Amino acid sequence: MPIEFEDKTLRTTLKLNMTLYEAQKDRIQELNALDELRKMVVQQTKLIQNQRVKWHDKYIKENKFQAADWALLYDSRYKDTVGKFQTRWLGPYEIEEVLKNGAIHLTTINPVRFKLLVNGHRLHLYHKPTTKQQFLQQFTSKDEISVLAATRQVPTTIEGSIWGAVPIASVGTFLKFHNSSSIIS
Repeated sequence: MPIEFEDKTLRTTLKLNMTLYEAQKDRIQELNALDELRKMVVQQTKLIQNQRVKWHDKYIKENKFQAADWALLYDSRYKDTVGKFQTRWLGPYEIEEVLKNGAIHLTTINPVRFKLLVNGHRLHLYHKPTTKQQFLQQFTSKDEISVLAATRQVPTTIEGSIWGAVPIASVGTFLKFHNSSSIIS
């Protein structure tokens, strides 16, 4: 032990009327109590950090991008402006590769292709446009439309509307909504 420590212990023993052995024992108990206090503070800090991480991660929406998806890129230079008709999204871009750290390789879909490397948080999934026929085929097949038409005994399309030939499924949906809204009012 250093001499300064021994002298302080000796002075403490003389002031408190303790023997040298009792003063050393008291000092060791104080050091043990200090060590226990430090361990308790470390545990409390870890607990608080885990709570903050859990709270923070609760509000993070994880985007799962895959190669060959299309995405829109957020243009951050307009984040502070409040332009009513100003778009903040660029693109669409095609996703070429998704890296483990969240970065994503993008390429333009134009004939002149160039590559970009961006953070995945700046992207929003873009759904590829479909034609009207592809859109309708996603929900119903022609057999289902003909079965619906046979049970309702109405033609499969209505001619002469402002949209041209309208499938009966969309007219039925419109009529249901129109009838329910007139009942409410």
